[in-house]
Amino acid sequence: MALSGMLYWAIGIAAIQAVYCQDNFIKVECDPENQGVYSQQAVLNCKVVSIKKGFQIIKMIWCKVEADKCVGKTMLTFENGKWSAEDARFSSGALEWNEKELSVSLLVQKTQVSDQGSYRFLISTDIGYDKGNTYLRVTAPYSVPVISSVPGINIEDSMPVTLTCNASGGYPPGQIHWFEQLSNRTNSSALSTIPTQDGRFNLSSVFTMTASSSMALYKCVVVNDKMDKQWAEYQLAIGPEKQEGTKNATAITAVFIVVGALAAGILILYIYRRQSRAGARRESMFPIMGNTWFQAQQEEKDEHEKTMEEGEATG
Repeated sequence: MALSGMLYWAIGIAAIQAVYCQDNFIKVECDPENQGVYSQQAVLNCKVVSIKKGFQIIKMIWCKVEADKCVGKTMLTFENGKWSAEDARFSSGALEWNEKELSVSLLVQKTQVSDQGSYRFLISTDIGYDKGNTYLRVTAPYSVPVISSVPGINIEDSMPVTLTCNASGGYPPGQIHWFEQLSNRTNSSALSTIPTQDGRFNLSSVFTMTASSSMALYKCVVVNDKMDKQWAEYQLAIGPEKQEGTKNATAITAVFIVVGALAAGILILYIYRRQSRAGARRESMFPIMGNTWFQAQQEEKDEHEKTMEEGEATG
């Protein structure tokens, strides 16, 4: 911590304690522990309890502490009616008054692993001052694990096979457990815990076994300190040219899609041809019907004219 920051901290504490020389009528109570999730907003809560109503706030300070001193750029100060922060990720929640109680909170945006630790809240009023500590515990969920196999194809019974389970981006360091059917095989695996630059961890566990068609289903389970679990299953495909079950399932699905599309096309073509033939038959009927009608009309006319001619001749 820079010298200027330490001086500011010391001056602030001295100012709070020297504001008055009277009995203390307030008390700070903080939650013992607060939970924060990586990259999300974390909230730390305290409250100020007074035996008198309507006290006046002179100064308030939030900061992360180590060895009883503020560390990093975590200081958040309220003075002259406004808040000022060294880091824009730190801000204050709304002050909530309730009779003789004031609720205060520290908001931490985009929580990082490095934000984990003890925090202190101090307040100075016209009727006394006090301070309280609270702890921020940060967690980060691991990604869904992914299992790979060496070899991945042409696996035969009694062949040695190595499975690797990878999960990334978690905090704190977790564990990976292996299960063969219902048997826990974790003791036969080797775990590597790899720290990242942002304080989180990547996990990689290697499990080597002898392939057996009677025990082809394997599972890896990622567990953190809160016993939250992420898991993945792997179906060992034993036989020539066979791969793990997920890839085979994808190929079978693709075949069904192609066959279905071809069947639908054939059906549509069949219906179209039937309709075309029916239409042609209807069109061929209309000329025949038309010619018959005209012939009947012409014969009726000729018969009428013949009758008239015969009548005139007789007359």
